[in-house]
Amino acid sequence: MIIPIRCQPARALLALRVVRGIVFLLPALALLLATFPAGQGSVTVTANVTYVLVGRFLLVNNANSTVRDFVYVPLPQNTSFQRSFVVSMDPPPLRYAVDEDGNAYAIVLVEADPGSRVWLKVEYRISVAGYRLESAPRAWPPLDVVKKYTSSSGYWNVYNETLIDLAYRVAYADAPYDAARKLAEWVVGKVKYRVQFSRLGSDHAVVRSLLDYAIVGDCVEVADVYVTMARALGLPARTAYGLLLSDREGRMWLNMSTAAEEGDRLIEHWGGHIWPQVYFVGVGWVDVDMLDGMQANVGVYSERHIVFGFEETKYFGSALSSVCVPSYLTLQYAEYEYRGGSP
Repeated sequence: MIIPIRCQPARALLALRVVRGIVFLLPALALLLATFPAGQGSVTVTANVTYVLVGRFLLVNNANSTVRDFVYVPLPQNTSFQRSFVVSMDPPPLRYAVDEDGNAYAIVLVEADPGSRVWLKVEYRISVAGYRLESAPRAWPPLDVVKKYTSSSGYWNVYNETLIDLAYRVAYADAPYDAARKLAEWVVGKVKYRVQFSRLGSDHAVVRSLLDYAIVGDCVEVADVYVTMARALGLPARTAYGLLLSDREGRMWLNMSTAAEEGDRLIEHWGGHIWPQVYFVGVGWVDVDMLDGMQANVGVYSERHIVFGFEETKYFGSALSSVCVPSYLTLQYAEYEYRGGSP
């Protein structure tokens, strides 16, 4: 299961350098502003929190021979409302890489004897700002942005006639914000939450009953339906993925061997999350997390989110195992401990 404008890849890599034994002060001056303009739009920062986030991942070698494996560890992103640093990583990373969607990863070499278990540990320092969108211009995005972020894909089928008809019926509007808001209100009212262990895509997440439609699935299906219908309306949309924390301090864990039998109980102790974003002229990417309080949160974003990446062309963040991705070893267990305080 598993913010807006991200930094350029080169800058992201510099910001994610490993710092051993020293915690750097975060360049969070922008996060401390009470209100700031965003082109023709306006955004108010509602909260600032700096988290220490510690991740632990248990990797198992089920082979009969020693395995030397390259393990990919997604790193929290640097965005307009989030600043992230790697404090330490054990084993240390060989290098950092950035994928086609601008998401940063650490590549770690792990060696495991037959039948052995190896722990991979990483500590981050992350400064997050919650925000509220106060205003957005009525202009629609330029053609190049629309063309890139309204295309169809395997999970976002913008040619689905049912979804096109629904989108225009429930969310057509003259201004992008109005369309995004109407669509969010409709989606919130149709969610029938159920933890899924395979991604359905928008084609299969919207189910017709005798009287109406329902969106069946978890945060992934909700995000996929919203992105698809927004794109059908000509509104640029994508997904963000990461963690939704229950509080400013706590622990979450995931046992891969028992996750399927837990079903809906999984969300009691795991906070992997994915949510939509829409693009507004003069503002940039704006979060729309409708499952945070079950409200039409267009540009209402809590500081309990930690962004690890974005889905524009790749579909990576929806898998439970995406927190740590080995090539040959098996991820058996993952946990995060976090503690938040003033920036």
